[in-house]
Amino acid sequence: MNLRENFIAGLISPEVLQNALENAGAEAAAIKKCGILEIRYDLFKKTAEWNELSQKVSELNPKALRLGTIRLEKDGGMFKNNKTERLLLFSNKDLDWIDVERGEDFSLAKSIGKKIICSWHLFDRVPSEQELSDFADECLELKVQGCKVAAMAHSKNDVQPLYDFAKKYGKKFELFSAFAMGEHGKESRIRSLKEGANLTYASIGKALAPGQLSVEEINKKFYFQPSV
Repeated sequence: MNLRENFIAGLISPEVLQNALENAGAEAAAIKKCGILEIRYDLFKKTAEWNELSQKVSELNPKALRLGTIRLEKDGGMFKNNKTERLLLFSNKDLDWIDVERGEDFSLAKSIGKKIICSWHLFDRVPSEQELSDFADECLELKVQGCKVAAMAHSKNDVQPLYDFAKKYGKKFELFSAFAMGEHGKESRIRSLKEGANLTYASIGKALAPGQLSVEEINKKFYFQPSV
């Protein structure tokens, strides 16, 4: 059992932000239940808005950590596949953490001055135990503070390596997330927290990833201390 503080990272999209700012409905309530708010900058098409996003999100939940993510098209996002440009866009953003995909320029990423969660997305399979260990060792060598694996499961048995991975490496990072995507991975978004992870991702409103659960669904099955 993971005894560290656990976090829900709620995903902030343009629709979620607009609804939360305009009324005190479901989106605003869900945001207050998140310990981390992941701002998906790539989903906001007008880059002129980007400089104001972090402040707007902070006003909705001042105690939540802010995680900046610019997901590339090849990793399931909306941003063109220019890694260097993507990293530079994090500069001067008022964020606590940034998401940097495996294989990017971590020297440049570190120069931005934010805590880093190194993420690895696989949309076709779950990595082997050895591949997962190699990834964690790579993250430790890079001296990043966070480690995330999101991989596609085609059966419930596919998920087991992620649980073993969480048990082995979860406590070696400040933030650690390891779960499976897809219908067969839904359970892993909660169970991984019991196996050694301390971070899971959830939707605020409509799911934007395969198998993603909502903040409300996760809270019903795994109690989180509200951030405010």
